[in-house]
Amino acid sequence: MTQHTILLIGDARMAFPVARALSRAGHSVHAGVSIYSNYLEWSRYIDASFWHEPLEPGTDEPYGPIRNWLLGHPEIDSIQPVNEAGIRFVTRHRGFLETQAKLILPSREIIAAATDKTHMFDLCSRINGPIAPYKKITSMEDIHAAIEEIGYPFIIKPSIVDAYIFDRKALILQDQAAFEAQFPHWPKEHPELVLQKYLSGLRHSVVYSAKDGKLLGAVEICAARTHENDGTGYTTYGITVEPNRVIKASVEAFVKEMNYSFTGCLQYIVEPGTGAVTFMELNPRVSLARIAECAGLTHSVWGLQIAHDEPVTALADPWDLKIGVEYTWTKGELTMLASLLKARKINAGEFAARLARAVWDACRCHHAIFDPFDPLPTLGVYGNKIIAPIRENRRKKKTSMYLEGTPVK
Repeated sequence: MTQHTILLIGDARMAFPVARALSRAGHSVHAGVSIYSNYLEWSRYIDASFWHEPLEPGTDEPYGPIRNWLLGHPEIDSIQPVNEAGIRFVTRHRGFLETQAKLILPSREIIAAATDKTHMFDLCSRINGPIAPYKKITSMEDIHAAIEEIGYPFIIKPSIVDAYIFDRKALILQDQAAFEAQFPHWPKEHPELVLQKYLSGLRHSVVYSAKDGKLLGAVEICAARTHENDGTGYTTYGITVEPNRVIKASVEAFVKEMNYSFTGCLQYIVEPGTGAVTFMELNPRVSLARIAECAGLTHSVWGLQIAHDEPVTALADPWDLKIGVEYTWTKGELTMLASLLKARKINAGEFAARLARAVWDACRCHHAIFDPFDPLPTLGVYGNKIIAPIRENRRKKKTSMYLEGTPVK
C-alpha cells in the first residue's frame, strides 16, 4: 500500500484511534489541535501538529491556520475529518480542501441527507426499515397535535444531527408534567424538530465501512451506559454484540440505497422486553472508533484506500468481527457521577457502587483515549488543571515559531 501523509481535522476522542491505526499502518499523521484536544498533540502517533481555534462553535476562525498548514506542507495528500465539527468544517470549505488533498469522507449528497433526521426517517420508512411513529414539527401547535396522535412517552430532538435542544441532545418526556417542565417554549434556534414515539431500551450502534453501496465490514455495539443518566448522550460503556437480525437487514438496505462509500455509523434503539427496534440516525463519520478498531474493523485504513482508489478487500462475511469487546470512556462516566452526586440525584451508596464499577471497567476495557503504549495524552487530560498553563506557553511558542517559519512538531 502506498504511504500517505494525512491531516486530521477535529481533535475529539475519535481522533486518537484513527491516528493510531494510520500511524501503525506506516502513514504519517498531522493534526490541528485546540484547547479541547485532549492533548492529542502529545500522542506518539502524531508526527506534526499546529494550533487553531476550536471547531466546535462552528465559526471559520480555524480556517486560516488549517489553510496555511496545508499550503506549507504539500506532502499532505489526505484529509480525514474525525468528528461532527470536522465534517461541518470540511463541508463548508470542501472546494478549497479538495484542491489540496483527497478527502476521506462520504459524498456531499450523503452528508446532506444524514444531517437531516426527518429525511433519514422518511428514507427508513421508504426502504421498510424499523422506525417508531414520528412527526416533523415546526411550532408549539404542531407539538400538541403530534402528542394527540403519538401520545406519551415521546422523544423530541433537533432535525439536525449533533445539535442541542435546551442543552441536551434529546428530551425524553414521559408525561404532560415533564413536557411542561422541560419544554417551556419553542427554541428559537430550531426551525424544525422531530417528535417520535419513545421506545425504552439500549442504543445499538453499527459502525461500518462500505464502498459503492456494498459493506466491507460492520460491527454492532450496545451502549449500556452513556454520559447522560437517561441513556442519551455519548457512550461511556459499550460492548460489541451479535448482530440483531432486524438491524443487520436495515444497515445493508441503507448502505445499498445510499450507494454509501467510506465509514459511517447507523444507530438504533432495541426495546429489551419486546425486541422492538427503531432507527435513530446516521452519522456519516468515524464513531466509537476505538472499540470498532479493537473488534477488527479496519475502517481508518479502508477509508484512506477508498479515497485514493486503492484496492480494498472486503471481509468474506462483513459481520464476522469480534463479539464481547468492551469499551469505556472513564472521564465521561466520572464527570456524570460527580454531577449527579452534586445535584443530589443519587445517594452516597449508589455513587460508591457506580464509582467502583467505573474503576473496574477502567482496569479491563479498551479506552476512548488511554493506550498503554501512548500514555501522555491521558496524563494530560487528568492533570489538565496543573498542566494547562504549561501547555498554553507551549502553544504560544509553537505559534510564534510557525509564524517565523521555524519547523515545529
